[in-house]
Amino acid sequence: MASVKRTLIVQTVIGAVALLVTVFIAAVVVGFLDAKGAGVGAAPATFWIMAAFAVAAMLGGFVVGARWMQSIDEAAREAHKSAWYWGGSAGMSVGGVVVILASLEQAATVSIPSFLPGRTDPAAYAATGAFAMLLIMLAGYAIVWAWWWLSRSRG
Repeated sequence: MASVKRTLIVQTVIGAVALLVTVFIAAVVVGFLDAKGAGVGAAPATFWIMAAFAVAAMLGGFVVGARWMQSIDEAAREAHKSAWYWGGSAGMSVGGVVVILASLEQAATVSIPSFLPGRTDPAAYAATGAFAMLLIMLAGYAIVWAWWWLSRSRG
């Protein structure tokens, strides 16, 4: 079991370094093309480099998470599955109440700052809402995960 986890850690580090090297190379290529007058502007280049980074990071995180779940014992797997279902669902339900209430006319008077400093565009507010929902879900997950282990360690 320890060798599986060690292999997973090594693969994670290699993946992170490969991701950073890929983004660095892409940035150098875009910078070179822009310097040569190839018509590559900073805004589109930044968008595509960040899009590639985000997709690769999320895919890598998913793969590492799946491999990690396979490497832990059955009790730990059950704790995480239970915590995500019950805690994450409960957190999403709390956030869902806020989403539903936000559709009311009275919500127009509420002023919530954007998570992204200095931005007040709809995308910034959508990111703020998504981040808030994720935090609520993770809080529910953490509570249920702790409860799961505490309830089983006493008996």
